[in-house]
Amino acid sequence: MIRRIAVAGLAGLCVACFVLASAPSAGTGQSQRASSRPTSRRWRRPRSRPARWRPRGNPQVYAFPAATRPATATRPADGMAEAICQAAVDWLERAEPMAKTLAPAAEAAAERLMAGGTLYAAGNDGFAEELHYRAGGFPFTLPWKGEKLGPNDVLLIGRFRPHDAPLRYARPSYVAAGHRQRFGQAMVVHLASHNWPQIRRTLAALSGYSWGDQLHMVDTGAPSGGSMSDLALGQLSTAALAWAFHGEIIAAATRKGKTLATYASDWEPDGRAWDASVKGKHIHPKYEVPPIPAGKIGRQYLRICRQQIAAFGATQGGQVRLAAGRMVEAMKRGGMVWILSDGHIHASGSAVPRELPRVFNFGRSYDWRLFSRQLPHGDMVLYMGYLRYPRGTINGVLRRGCDAVVVCVDPGETNEQKTHIRGCWKNYDTVIDLPDYPIRVLPSSGVVQTPQWYSLMAEMLAAQRAKPAAKPPR
Repeated sequence: MIRRIAVAGLAGLCVACFVLASAPSAGTGQSQRASSRPTSRRWRRPRSRPARWRPRGNPQVYAFPAATRPATATRPADGMAEAICQAAVDWLERAEPMAKTLAPAAEAAAERLMAGGTLYAAGNDGFAEELHYRAGGFPFTLPWKGEKLGPNDVLLIGRFRPHDAPLRYARPSYVAAGHRQRFGQAMVVHLASHNWPQIRRTLAALSGYSWGDQLHMVDTGAPSGGSMSDLALGQLSTAALAWAFHGEIIAAATRKGKTLATYASDWEPDGRAWDASVKGKHIHPKYEVPPIPAGKIGRQYLRICRQQIAAFGATQGGQVRLAAGRMVEAMKRGGMVWILSDGHIHASGSAVPRELPRVFNFGRSYDWRLFSRQLPHGDMVLYMGYLRYPRGTINGVLRRGCDAVVVCVDPGETNEQKTHIRGCWKNYDTVIDLPDYPIRVLPSSGVVQTPQWYSLMAEMLAAQRAKPAAKPPR
């Protein structure tokens, strides 16, 4: 045993002497580098790290204007449809000053978009759909699905209801902390009501250090209740301010000598050819709009939406109640009500009350053709249309022994099987004329049809709760 220990000690001493003999001599550069290497772990050459980017400023908060007078009272003879439309009219009147308030944010967004950035839309799925590939909107707008955002990108996050499911890529904690991996240095505009307690708590948690001046929190001023009127205002307010913001971006670009490209309506003469000519473009290569003052386009847009909704409330309330009564009767007989949409906002953005389990939001009308062949006798179709009357689809529904309700701009017939409701928005949908620009911009149908949708829902709930008329005595 003693011999083994002696041999082992001699071997260790030899190894140590070999290491010392092979080391460079003192005073050389090689010796200094070797001596600085850590002995307890594998040495790696240190990497040069860029200076950490630190945002400056604080998140911008845009408050909704306070009410200057009481809301307009409805008349005793008015129903739910008129009340919902009047609430929307009052909100749009209050919202008009917001157009100029948003002008600084629009100027910041215009700078990024003129430099080639993408305008992304996220939040409620219906909000993203409403802004994407729209007549009068930008050809560089896309729904956001978590793509990495560049420094010139602008992200709009719009919420329609207090209990909207959180977006996977923009959860409340991400928004509160300014999650750098999600948002990078992009500009983020958040549109939702600051009356909602969820949003107030998110505001309280915002980190100015993390966000800097990238984040713009826009208060839509919608109420926090759950009535059909409250739901209508939550959806309408977010969509309306988003489009007014678009208008202010267009105006801000004109003040910098640029004209941003926009889509035409497919129903417009040569609309598809126009869309092909601006595809992939940010700046229109041919037309130059003169400078437009801040606040002008957004205010004009909100005023036109107000006029169109007021016209609907003043003329179509009776038709809405007739349609609602017929749909409730069909459901009481065991039928279903299928809702088809030509527009963008309803398919995934508009809500059906849980008290109406026999009403189903089917979605876009172009998916209906194959399904309609199995439509059972006694069901009904509520067609939330667009401009032209959907004659082929409605005739097919009638041949199946079903009734139909249609909402669109074109006139239509009301008889024992059909109920027609006029949409009251403008032909080709877009509403704003720009000087020296051949097509109008900014669509109103999604905003205007929102109180129409919830008017129908509210009148169906009222008809369902109504007691049946007493039978006359024999």
